[in-house]
Amino acid sequence: MAYADLREFVARLEAAGELIRIGERVSPHLEITEITDRVSKGPAAHNKALLFENVEGSTMPVLINAFGSARRMALALGVDDLEALRQRLARLIDPRLPQGMGAMMKRGGEMLGALRSIGLGPKRVRRAPCQEVVITDAPSLDLLPLLTCWPGDGGPYITLPQVITRDPVTGARNVGMYRLQKFDERTLGMHWQRHKGGAEHEREARERQQDRLPAAIVLGGDPAQMWCASAPLPPGIDEYLLAGWLRGKPVPFVKCITQNLEVPANAEIVIEGYVDLSERRPEGPFGDHTGFYTPPDLFPVFHVTAITHRRGAIYPTTIVGKPPMEDYWMGKATERLFLPLLQLFQGEIVDYAMPAEGVFHNLLIASIKPRYPGHAQKVMYGVWSIGLMMLTKAVIVVDADVNVHDPAAVTAAVLNNVDWRRDITIVDGPVDQLDHSAICDSYGGKIGVDATRKPDRAPYSSPAPLPAEALTALLGSRWHSPRPGVLLVGADKAQRPVRDLFEAIWALAPEVSIVALDPFVDVCRLSEVAWRALGNVDWRRDIVVRGGPVDHFAADGPRGQLGIDATTKGPEDGHPRGWPQEIAMSAEIVRLVDEKWEKYGVGGLQ
Repeated sequence: MAYADLREFVARLEAAGELIRIGERVSPHLEITEITDRVSKGPAAHNKALLFENVEGSTMPVLINAFGSARRMALALGVDDLEALRQRLARLIDPRLPQGMGAMMKRGGEMLGALRSIGLGPKRVRRAPCQEVVITDAPSLDLLPLLTCWPGDGGPYITLPQVITRDPVTGARNVGMYRLQKFDERTLGMHWQRHKGGAEHEREARERQQDRLPAAIVLGGDPAQMWCASAPLPPGIDEYLLAGWLRGKPVPFVKCITQNLEVPANAEIVIEGYVDLSERRPEGPFGDHTGFYTPPDLFPVFHVTAITHRRGAIYPTTIVGKPPMEDYWMGKATERLFLPLLQLFQGEIVDYAMPAEGVFHNLLIASIKPRYPGHAQKVMYGVWSIGLMMLTKAVIVVDADVNVHDPAAVTAAVLNNVDWRRDITIVDGPVDQLDHSAICDSYGGKIGVDATRKPDRAPYSSPAPLPAEALTALLGSRWHSPRPGVLLVGADKAQRPVRDLFEAIWALAPEVSIVALDPFVDVCRLSEVAWRALGNVDWRRDIVVRGGPVDHFAADGPRGQLGIDATTKGPEDGHPRGWPQEIAMSAEIVRLVDEKWEKYGVGGLQ
């Protein structure tokens, strides 16, 4: 199903009971974030898209959390549920020849439909809704209700864009979703990380000694177009071709007014301009999807040459922070759609999942049918070799009968099947540029865990009960055992180094694996514990294997246990890069939203 534009999607959400209009006057400075954060983390019955119709400083309404649930994400992409994305693509790219005339005709029809949807070339129009209003004389970003999302942010940000550039060599279009900090009414910080397509176009332009790289920032349009800007497609593949396939018809384009680029004609707002290749400015801090502030760094500067928009334009945006939030559901759509593509390269993979606590790049769980010794390791290295999956910090491989979307089932497989001396693989390699725990910028330790059943080993039995009195004497109240064999502890490093603490605990409970967290962490909140353990660890530096690692094929012996140091790190911990601040809303804004909650009309979440 193709939506004509964003407002048609808004109407569909409203008809489905998935949107709330808020008429109360609100500020784009922190207030919208606090409201949306509560809604996105609240019960499913109250988690809705929000349309703020009375925003201080702008006449434009603000749409947020439009993709913030499985149902809304499915509605955006024109399917009944996200699993249908996988099934649809799997049928299209199935390498097996169809059997029988009926199957052949059906496959041919699907292929013809796919070709029609992407078109033989861009569908161009002369007049476009996104150019109903054209501003080339002193265009000002002050027109737009840009959000300041978190108290420590460096300024207001555009957070849900489609950033369009073209490869200076091949002319191939790239569409990326990169945050943009407003410096002033005419300039923005272009935060494209080194692994992304836009940054590659910048490098190509520099090598060709260009002064500028034309770019356009698109806001709105068909929600499939908006989502496709976040899709990790291979270099040189136009994201709008994927959008056309999802829509069932090609994306319509119009030529920019001031730049030699084409933009979706059905967009709400287009900001035209260029990246000055001789200029970089500090961008940030920014409260990021990792749950921490990304510290300031030098990034290119985008200069505005024109702003065009529809009459009565809607400004779409999103916020990111501690999971789960709207971006998780955008990533879940990517996960489901890309499974058939992953299986083209790794046919043994039955299913995979990227849990919210892993914030996309910190954890991937894959299921397989093991056929030979080392099969799980082959899958780990395969994942690390495919596109942006190279940034994955932890890969867990389980048997095909384990539901990778069920944390309890995956945890049981790990506890029953893993000897931490023999069944982990530690490597060094590229990690996400936002990874604050890596020893080096964008490079650090990664882990693969073989949690499949081993034919030569029986599943491990439950360990002996923990000595509760002795642990309380050692740790006070700062410990929790959610399952036999696992101990979560609050570690005060001022009193005892973490590794010494591990040894003291193992002297009392030799069969337990330990996760050490900062003393302020509630160790009973398992989702937060998982998020911190995955985000705060460099897997080469921050783990201890009790008994030391041994050869994978060594004779059976005492089961190895694992100690994970998920505390905040500093130079004394071998972390020279500094540690970012966690995201938290200011007490003043929390009180303001508390006082106004009933006026927003979003339900009893307060």
